[in-house]
Amino acid sequence: MITVFIEYKLEPDKRDEGIRLLAGMEKRMTALGASHYRCWEGVDQPGLFVEAFEVAGMHEYEQVKKSRLADQPFCNCVAGGAAKLHVWAFRNASL
Repeated sequence: MITVFIEYKLEPDKRDEGIRLLAGMEKRMTALGASHYRCWEGVDQPGLFVEAFEVAGMHEYEQVKKSRLADQPFCNCVAGGAAKLHVWAFRNASL
């Protein structure tokens, strides 16, 4: 199981559009194999968002990452565009 985190800051003047696009994100991510989707906005950093969800493995993670970075309408709402849409994969540490 892989946990995916996606972090970005929405452009203030494109916030409403970004929020509108986020409204359908859980459904889109679920279609790509995600489960337990959550999305948060920073309390002390308005406009900073973090999404988190689980995928079965690296193949699903790569599909999600490719899809999100190619999502031009959403990336246009992100400060800095796709280059600033950070997508990370984590697995449980075996300490």
